[in-house]
Amino acid sequence: MLKEEWKNKIYHGDCMRIMPKLPDGSMELILTDIPYGAVTQNGEERAKYGGQMRKLDKGLADIETFELNEFLQQLYRLSKGSIYIFCGIEQMSTVFSFFNEKKDMTARQCIWHKTNPSPVNGQHYWIHSIENCVFAKKRKTTFNQHCKHNVWDFPVGRSKIHPTEKPLKLFEYIIESSSNEEDTVFDPCSGSATTAVASKNLNRKYICIEKDRRHYEDSLVRVENV
Repeated sequence: MLKEEWKNKIYHGDCMRIMPKLPDGSMELILTDIPYGAVTQNGEERAKYGGQMRKLDKGLADIETFELNEFLQQLYRLSKGSIYIFCGIEQMSTVFSFFNEKKDMTARQCIWHKTNPSPVNGQHYWIHSIENCVFAKKRKTTFNQHCKHNVWDFPVGRSKIHPTEKPLKLFEYIIESSSNEEDTVFDPCSGSATTAVASKNLNRKYICIEKDRRHYEDSLVRVENV
């Protein structure tokens, strides 16, 4: 059973060490934005572009620090409703297949369409204006939408305290769609705690985990100011 004193807190540490301590089937909704791994590219890795493209470097924020299948197994164990995982294109197949092969779950690919994408390198290539999300849902669990499409149009926020921060309105939309008031929303890679802020705004409980000390401390201040 998920104890009440565990809720509405952000924990500092490695999610792969903390998640095994949480009980099976304890989270109505899991919403997370995992490190994309391949996004951070600089130096020789970008040499093939011959200086045409601006370098993308998000530091430690997008370095994958866990074995992906072990991570997904923990999320599956903890879930009793829906799971949303924002991930890189190289991770999509692994994440989608993992959940779609489960007999009690159905998976879908979803897209966040950035309505105001950065024009970086637009003189050379199509402007990058989408990010992928895998949605997996257990049967007969909460879904508060009706005939809505899987492409979500939301602008990129311009005031970020984390380099890969997702828009608050986007996370609020997802939380409203797949949970009810007083439900618990779990985010094992919480970054700047957008999941916690959105949950607090919508009268949901939250449990978040963040490994990076600076982002953890910044997120405590952000949530306190809501």
